[in-house]
Amino acid sequence: MSQKQISEQSKCSHISRVKEWGFNEEHDFIASLWDCVLCGLESDTPFREEEKISIDHATCDYDPCFGCKAKGLQLNTGDASRDVSDKSWNDRLAFYRQARADGIQPNGTHPVQVEAAYKASETLGKAYNAEKMIRADKVTKGVGEVMKAIGD
Repeated sequence: MSQKQISEQSKCSHISRVKEWGFNEEHDFIASLWDCVLCGLESDTPFREEEKISIDHATCDYDPCFGCKAKGLQLNTGDASRDVSDKSWNDRLAFYRQARADGIQPNGTHPVQVEAAYKASETLGKAYNAEKMIRADKVTKGVGEVMKAIGD
């Protein structure tokens, strides 16, 4: 670091920001490295006393706070949960599989999309195919007649 940079840093009023986050011995999510937003000087602690963050996670005001949530964060594949129960999920897939067995290719596995594909198939008089046709919910009687006329 040059003498000029050191001189500029000593004149700086240092405004702290967290540069890196980490965990302490108790596995609390904490700021591990600070730097100044004005001059870039790095420090293990905030530059001003009022900028220090201290949270007692045993008595968090937030239930749970970000630090508590971060401690329980799982980053492994397969750990994420679905918002749909296994029975409902299996029912959805069974409905989709039935449509595929009937020769219909819905836009997706959601029951609304599968139902729209069945209705489009009925309107068209042939199996709906999402890969080659417009969205199933857009197939009306008039659109179906045009699609039949052009051979799609």
